[in-house]
Amino acid sequence: MSWPIKTMTAEDPTKPEGAGAALRRERLLRIAAIAAVVIVALVAMALTPKFMTLDNLRAILRNAATVGIVAVAMTPMTLSGNFVSLAITQTAMAAMVSFVLLIGLGVPQVLAIVLVIAGTAVVGALQGIVVAAGLNPVITTLAAGAVIFGVVSQATGGGIVRVGAHPLEWGGSSVVGIPIEVLVFFVFAAAVSVLMSATVAGRETILIGANRATAEISGISFARVTIVAFVIFSLGAATAGILSGAAFGQATAQSFPGLTISAIAAILVGGTAIQGGQGSPLRSAIGAVIIAVVSNMMVLNDFSTGGRLAVQGGIVCAIVIVLDLLRRRGVWR
Repeated sequence: MSWPIKTMTAEDPTKPEGAGAALRRERLLRIAAIAAVVIVALVAMALTPKFMTLDNLRAILRNAATVGIVAVAMTPMTLSGNFVSLAITQTAMAAMVSFVLLIGLGVPQVLAIVLVIAGTAVVGALQGIVVAAGLNPVITTLAAGAVIFGVVSQATGGGIVRVGAHPLEWGGSSVVGIPIEVLVFFVFAAAVSVLMSATVAGRETILIGANRATAEISGISFARVTIVAFVIFSLGAATAGILSGAAFGQATAQSFPGLTISAIAAILVGGTAIQGGQGSPLRSAIGAVIIAVVSNMMVLNDFSTGGRLAVQGGIVCAIVIVLDLLRRRGVWR
């Protein structure tokens, strides 16, 4: 009996001779992303006199860190062909509320961090298992977000939970002038970037997203890759929640408004293909900085919350349309 053999195409990332072109394209995209940051910053400086103040730049970095940690963590999910999570806000919020609640109950900080990260990872793994079983990732995460929000709202009675008499001295602190959440953002982005570019697990994630059928024939498990990707996303959301809980000392079920659209926008601005197989955590991190700069510029120019969300939504739509047109013309893969 002869087995069917899949013919490799020029777009197949498993084709050896395509590696050099892919590397050159990735370098060009990173340069383009950095150039976009510079251009956006220059526009912000020209339109907003207060943009270049030290306090404002620190605020931009803090906002970029929160969005960036989540966007970087979600990049493996997108690269694997599982689109994006629609439970971003709820997952980060649940981690924030849980952490603040545990601290308020007198649980040691290290133990509280471990419990929150472990619990969030379990929730993420369960979603990954469901998606790996064949359910649509968008519907799965949308449903998971509704369940998470409902449970947290019911548990807190819709009120505010506080650390009470157990303040967190390191929350919102700085190291050599750099906010701690920004340092965590840098470390987290570097770690996930190395994972995706220099490990077997990372390469498997990209191959699954680029061509699932070929990857599975090669022995790569879609279920394993999906579950790991969901767990990585959950670790990022938990990290963002813990850092915000430590900084503010309180949390509610309404925490992180707009985080979902901001994180998705950061990934798309970074050039990660929504259908998978193309992108990088580093470019998602750069995309988060761009989104933070644009958002900050709108705040300084008195845009309403609705206006800011509308602009971010417009950015996402524009990027998706442009990338789709480029793919149709063969310019982008």
